[in-house]
Amino acid sequence: MQSRVCLSVLLLSSCLLVFADDARAWPFRARSNTNRTYGGGGSVGVAPKTDPESAGYRSLRVYFGYEQAKTLDAAFADRIRVFLRVREEPLADSREALVAEVKLTDLSNSATSHVKWCPVSFDRNAAQQSEQLATFEVTNAKGESLIQPQKVYRLFVNLHRKSAEYGKDSVVGRVPGPYYVATSGGTLLQKARQQIAMRTFREWYCTERGWPRDGGYRMDCHAYYLWATGSHTVGSNRGQANLGRLFRIFRSGSEIRHLTQEAPIHGDYVRIPGHTFMLLAYDEHLGKVWTMEGNFGSSIEIALRSVGSGWQVGHLEEEDIRPEVFEDDDSAAGPGDSLAVRERPEQPALP
Repeated sequence: MQSRVCLSVLLLSSCLLVFADDARAWPFRARSNTNRTYGGGGSVGVAPKTDPESAGYRSLRVYFGYEQAKTLDAAFADRIRVFLRVREEPLADSREALVAEVKLTDLSNSATSHVKWCPVSFDRNAAQQSEQLATFEVTNAKGESLIQPQKVYRLFVNLHRKSAEYGKDSVVGRVPGPYYVATSGGTLLQKARQQIAMRTFREWYCTERGWPRDGGYRMDCHAYYLWATGSHTVGSNRGQANLGRLFRIFRSGSEIRHLTQEAPIHGDYVRIPGHTFMLLAYDEHLGKVWTMEGNFGSSIEIALRSVGSGWQVGHLEEEDIRPEVFEDDDSAAGPGDSLAVRERPEQPALP
């Protein structure tokens, strides 16, 4: 009898230990969806999608309009024009003045963010699909150089009623999710990098919102990069890039930091065992790269990766860009001037 009791106690203790181990493992398994390790690729995690300082604000039915933002007409070197699709009825119907609180972060140094206050303008004549269209511009104040050419930025946006003082009493809510944008420049390569980045930001944002994506690629990391760069690069075929034509030599991941001291890297290609992705920026503060990735957990994600020396890096050069892509541009366009408009964008329907 005593031996049976001892055996029962031992079995019960073993079960408790197993359950305890499983309980400790569950949080790790949940986190593993956003923090992974690839062979030769280092650790990777999904970039933050909320600003902790405004996470408690009400999420508004206001969305970023990437259809207009990705056009050449909105490609600037020294300012950022943000388009909003306002479906929040009190805001859409109200004539009350709004101001955007913009938390601006340069991805090359995420340790520092700057807050800008920007008046919001409504285009009442362009209302469509039961929504109002609005814009605001983030610009440099006199003597500032926060917004520079050939950079990639992240914006978190809160909307306020116009007030003498801004705070919890004036805030209406937050625009859900971050807004990513690239600034342009004067050369073919600088313009192409901006356009490549913006079309992928549009795809990422539509995926986040559950909106229709472009149909020109399948959900595959390699196919996503070929599509992203195919409309602007030499040797492309039916909108798909020809990597053999673009990258005759590959650099190593250890060269990325040095590359960024000479030129931007958004639009550049990286291959690691079993995966490929696009570079956005090297973050000096974190010592990591921001990346745009197709087929990341069967989705599209903007991620942060520790750099692997074994990476194969394809770096875009001026001769890799098709000159006819920008033949209609105003060659005299300088800082603050818009580039040529090509087409009126169609908006994906909102739920």
